[in-house]
Amino acid sequence: MTGRRPAATVVDALLDSAARTPDRTAFQVVERSQDTFALSYADVYRLIARTVSGLTAQGIEAADRVILVLPTSRDFLSVYLGCLHAGVVPVVAAEPTTGSMSRYCAHLGRLVAHAGAVRVVTTGELAGALAPSLPVPVITPDVLRGAQVPLGAPRATPDSLAHLQATSGSTGAPKLAVIRHGNLVANVRAIEEAIRGTADDTLVSWLPLFHDMGLVGISYALHAGIPMVLADPLNFLRNPMSWLHWISRHRGTLSPAPSSAFHICARVAGKRPPEGLDLSTWRVALCGAEPVHEATLREFQAAFGPFGLSETTLRPVYGLAEATLAVTISDVTRPYTVDRVDAEAVAARGYAEPRTAGDPRTTGMMCVGPVVPGHALRVVDPDGRPLPDRVIGEIEVAGPSVIDGYLPGPGGATADAAQGATASAAAEDGIRGPDGHLRTGDLGYQLDGELYVTGRSKDIVIIAGRNYVPDQVERFVEAVLQSPRTPAVVAVGVRDATLHTEQLHLLLDERLAQGRDRQDLTGRVSHALDETFGINGVTYHWVPRARLPRTTSGKIQRHLCRRMIEDGTIDAQRATAPLSGRA
Repeated sequence: MTGRRPAATVVDALLDSAARTPDRTAFQVVERSQDTFALSYADVYRLIARTVSGLTAQGIEAADRVILVLPTSRDFLSVYLGCLHAGVVPVVAAEPTTGSMSRYCAHLGRLVAHAGAVRVVTTGELAGALAPSLPVPVITPDVLRGAQVPLGAPRATPDSLAHLQATSGSTGAPKLAVIRHGNLVANVRAIEEAIRGTADDTLVSWLPLFHDMGLVGISYALHAGIPMVLADPLNFLRNPMSWLHWISRHRGTLSPAPSSAFHICARVAGKRPPEGLDLSTWRVALCGAEPVHEATLREFQAAFGPFGLSETTLRPVYGLAEATLAVTISDVTRPYTVDRVDAEAVAARGYAEPRTAGDPRTTGMMCVGPVVPGHALRVVDPDGRPLPDRVIGEIEVAGPSVIDGYLPGPGGATADAAQGATASAAAEDGIRGPDGHLRTGDLGYQLDGELYVTGRSKDIVIIAGRNYVPDQVERFVEAVLQSPRTPAVVAVGVRDATLHTEQLHLLLDERLAQGRDRQDLTGRVSHALDETFGINGVTYHWVPRARLPRTTSGKIQRHLCRRMIEDGTIDAQRATAPLSGRA
């Protein structure tokens, strides 16, 4: 721990740093232009003061909601942190991609209605395109740059809303999780203790700020009083190795990312070995936001170990927006752990039976560590009874990071009720049990106080009464294919009306094979699935990667993949490309 005086809110921590160490660097912002701007705590204070003044001039009051559609930039920090100080509730939305602008405007309009937002704040380039389609004024950060006046007392309190976080939507429509200042502080404090944070740490992040893993990083740095290198994610997409060069250049010690980012960097390094990297200062690399693949971590360690990457740096984690961010973090003092278990026993009995690594029926389960300090975790059966070690059930978590619930949709509650300061006023009930445990909908098992996540209960494929975890099947098939990329396989269950059970459908990246090679490949996979899991009658669909529906954070939406199969969206293209075949 850094030993700083505990702060009730992130805003309080920021103001304390601005008063005590005004000239110390708070942020190095690497904007989309790739220019880097250093901001001291005094600079951040001035930016916030002008935004708070601008919010007042615009008639935006405490508890009002605003949608932020901004790139990672000084403008983003100014508006987001200014809102937190003023008690205004920001909702960070993803920028439009190359898809239809009309579809994006419709999506943003639904978000405005759901949040009850009074403004949308975006760039000058987007404002003109968005304004005609939205029911509220669209403004730019320039409009919120008011007069430079001293800040008054912050409106933020532990019980007041900090921001609304859109959930991933990987198993359904996204919801708006109600994140209070108390939730934020509890979670970043728990993370700091779990990773053994120090005053000498430097956080490096390029993660999108509409995602909780990116946004909460800002709160972590401010609460811990450590500098943060904050880069626009487009810079990573242009050149993934820039991430590692930022760590090297700024002597970064902390840097989180999803599993796919580690995979991409390992592949790039395999093609073009990097030069001039020093990763010896990188102490903690939290790896989460999506299933963590052992092969990915192994390849990343092999690629960058020669550049000083410690064997204890890569840290698989588990978290979700409903718990603010982090739920478990693996031990930062030892290498990550993989549990070798019987794949068939997992499917048939819901039990992680140990097996040796060389056994053909063995599959690896990644340890994501113990629950973060100050919180409780358990794995339960359908009746809510705690299960013993190695028995798979639903993961439940309790503690001060767990939110009250989701913002009610339009018409679900009055605006006054939704803006109340009490702990229950702004949230729909029902995500927690009578004893306060959050029902996560995720499946897993415990072993010696540590968690192993196996999948999502809504994604489970049920074939003839046996439960199969899609992620486990996907990893198995990728290993059979020796796929150079991941994810390259999506597994979903589709009900067969004749057999009265689900059948397994695999959506395969079309780049894996062409022509007759596809038939050989699917034959190999079918044989392996039958031998290991007893699964047969598999249907294969060859699809372009771009057609797979994803959340804004890149997670595969299996429920939409299932819908594509059921409504014939995939098979409708068979006339132009042989997209599927029966095994």
